Amino acid sequence: MIVETTRFGSIEVDDGSVLLMKRGILGFEFAKKFCLIQHRPDTPFKWLQSVETPDLAFAVIDPLQFISDYEIEISDVDATELELTDPEEAVVLTTVTIKGDEGLVTTNLAGPIVINAKTLVGMQLVLEDERYGTQHIVARAGESRQDESDKVEVDSTLAEAA
Repeated sequence: MIVETTRFGSIEVDDGSVLLMKRGILGFEFAKKFCLIQHRPDTPFKWLQSVETPDLAFAVIDPLQFISDYEIEISDVDATELELTDPEEAVVLTTVTIKGDEGLVTTNLAGPIVINAKTLVGMQLVLEDERYGTQHIVARAGESRQDESDKVEVDSTLAEAA
């Protein structure tokens, strides 16, 4: 299918790769179908692009690339809605925000997006875990961040696209 976007123009998306967010994203519950677009091959950033609303896209990351001890608990009710039968099927993403002139890159660890890798059903969870906030600092745009295992370059062009 061809998806019209305001950031990337017209893009071709395999129908079999469209994610179904049954509840939408908090504040954007009207949008249910999304695709994942790699920002650039050399960065950890992706875009969760609505296939229904051209100007709706969220920058996302795999939080484990930045916070090695990040872990979430998925309730039985949410696991059923996600059609998860094996925890290994869960893909976890968090939204990213670039803070103005500072170029401060933050991620929402309290509201992860969980996707069943087999069925492509997803949902945003709201965690009741005091360890995680909505504006966890990841890095500054253009700087590198060293975690225990990998050096991750934070792409400054992400701020330009946001």
